[in-house]
Amino acid sequence: MTAQPESERGAAVVELLAGFLVLVVPLVYVLVVVADVQRALLATSSAAREVGRVYVTGSSRADAERRAAVAYREVLANYGLRAGDPRAALRLQVGCRPGSGRAACVGGFGPGAEVRVVVTYRVPVARLPFVGAVAAPNLTVGATQHSRVDRFRGLVG
Repeated sequence: MTAQPESERGAAVVELLAGFLVLVVPLVYVLVVVADVQRALLATSSAAREVGRVYVTGSSRADAERRAAVAYREVLANYGLRAGDPRAALRLQVGCRPGSGRAACVGGFGPGAEVRVVVTYRVPVARLPFVGAVAAPNLTVGATQHSRVDRFRGLVG
């Protein structure tokens, strides 16, 4: 073993620290962003499915819309997201299919009615430690669900 010159003492610590900062910190940052995107994908998919399901099983249009709003809030809360967050959005489009029998499907609700649910969430890509998201680019993820009220279903009320 040869002795190291005095000028090189401690160089390994500096190189390790520089390598850690250059390689590991960006990798952790990317993993956090990917985890947030995956969480948002699961939340939007589950919310769209549940909102569509509870809407078509409602007894009236007002009941269906109330139940859809509750399902939307609860599913997003299960994934740690807030329904009131400006980055989250829910859009319902309801209507009657052509040929579904206009007498049963009135005002976009009733046997044969269709609902299209679109849930989106903007995931912030730029964030600072201990501060959170900053005004920067977002990645929008979302899900769409098409549901139909059974044509042979009798509605109560």
